[in-house]
Amino acid sequence: MLKTISRMIKKTGAAGMYWIRAILLACASPANLRTVALALRDGVRPFGRVHFLITRADGTIKCDCWHPNLVVTTGKNHIADQLSDKGEAAMSHMAVGTGTTAAVATDTALETEIDRNALASKTQGSGTDANKVTYVCTWAAGDGTGAITESGLFNSASAGQMLCRSVFAVKNKEAGEAMTMTWILTISA
Repeated sequence: MLKTISRMIKKTGAAGMYWIRAILLACASPANLRTVALALRDGVRPFGRVHFLITRADGTIKCDCWHPNLVVTTGKNHIADQLSDKGEAAMSHMAVGTGTTAAVATDTALETEIDRNALASKTQGSGTDANKVTYVCTWAAGDGTGAITESGLFNSASAGQMLCRSVFAVKNKEAGEAMTMTWILTISA
């Protein structure tokens, strides 16, 4: 597979940067390799990443990191629904959990959800970033406390359609700490 990707990079020239980005995403987690390989065969590819910012009570930063995610099948269906305006509610909540099973396309919920909050903001980019939507959600001190290992983006305060899921190394959010998650979804060709 690496030989095929290498040949594609050489053929595409400047577009090779897309392939390099895909390889880096795939290498971030073995579970991502199959997902990235399948996505590269499609024409339109939704992909995202989620940023964690955990701050201590004194304002110092405890965690500032990005993780890739998987746009699940229900998420792709949701995108199609939004394009056709069939009436499904827009994304409105983020959830965190303690599940550790790798994300797969058939996921419809977090493995072990511990908390879900309404989005603080949802914005579409402009100009060259018009193909991106940024979702932001916050957890105050005492909210969403635990050893967080998974997160998801949903269109309801409970259950609902899941757009994306991410599984990662533990992020310990203590009771006195606040957390902001920023999820950037990109629709790429």
